[in-house]
Amino acid sequence: MPRTLAWGPPLVAAAALVLAAATPEPASACSVCLAGDPVFDANGASVGEQGQWNLFIQGSGWKKTSGALPHEEPAAGGEEEHSASEKNRSRRLDLYLGWTPLDRVTLTVNVPFAFNHITEIEAEDRQGFSLSGIGDVSLMGSVVLWRNRDVLPSTWLEGRAFVKAPTGNSNERVHGVQDPHLQPGTGSWDCGFGVAAAHQLPLAALYASTSYRVNMEGSLDYEYGDTVLANAAVLVPLEPATGVPWLAPFSTGAELNYRWAQRDLFHGGDYKDSGGSILYATPSLRLALPALAIGERLPPSLRFSVQIPLTNRWLHGEQEEHPLWRVGLVVPF
Repeated sequence: MPRTLAWGPPLVAAAALVLAAATPEPASACSVCLAGDPVFDANGASVGEQGQWNLFIQGSGWKKTSGALPHEEPAAGGEEEHSASEKNRSRRLDLYLGWTPLDRVTLTVNVPFAFNHITEIEAEDRQGFSLSGIGDVSLMGSVVLWRNRDVLPSTWLEGRAFVKAPTGNSNERVHGVQDPHLQPGTGSWDCGFGVAAAHQLPLAALYASTSYRVNMEGSLDYEYGDTVLANAAVLVPLEPATGVPWLAPFSTGAELNYRWAQRDLFHGGDYKDSGGSILYATPSLRLALPALAIGERLPPSLRFSVQIPLTNRWLHGEQEEHPLWRVGLVVPF
């Protein structure tokens, strides 16, 4: 039977929330550093039981405006002044497959497919560039460090680590130009670590996570800045909360997603229109599909969310992020 969550000792809950809030100030908006927590998107505030598999398919899309990245190497002595701007419109399809081979241990592989389009604008001139393809595959391992009971824990604390491999193309040319922001992959091996915790209340579930990502230098002499992500969420099943039976398949959620990143490096110098911090508010809706349940597992579910930036003022240089949408399907088996 799948495990659910709940808050155990108040100190554990408080520690998780403090970790999620106490991140450094000022974040890069690169596609490899998106804010949020895909584990929460897939599983909500629950952890897998031994032998369980989870398939999570998620589509997302976002837009961002920033200063354009120079296509040539900046002059010696610092970053090059560049008056052009770029509008980035990206779509992404992520396939996550999670497996819990041992009690307390879960492995998750992520295979992303990127669909990127950039429009560069300088004075009256506009030029469009598009690239799509498989992105960089990553593997995450998570271990339940503490839980308040072995069966159906209502509160747990989990440690996580991940590694990303340079599987996506990262040296493609479009109209004779190689742009790191356009590539499906980064060409770098990256890694990270973090913690997560959850607690079940009588009518809701609380969740918090935080992680640090180390990005290495990749292709085209470009290195995305290291990133901190922090998330706090509440998930409310609507039938218990309202007493309305026909709302049984629905749960509503609300999140705060925070991201901080160092400036990116291009040819060894800072790319000024990158890095900083941003905070998003993210409402979500989950719909369980009981008719499609497999055996005694939880039924498949659909998840819809919109990630809304609360301010762009904390981002460095010329950057403006727009709302990001996500639609996901979870299939436990």
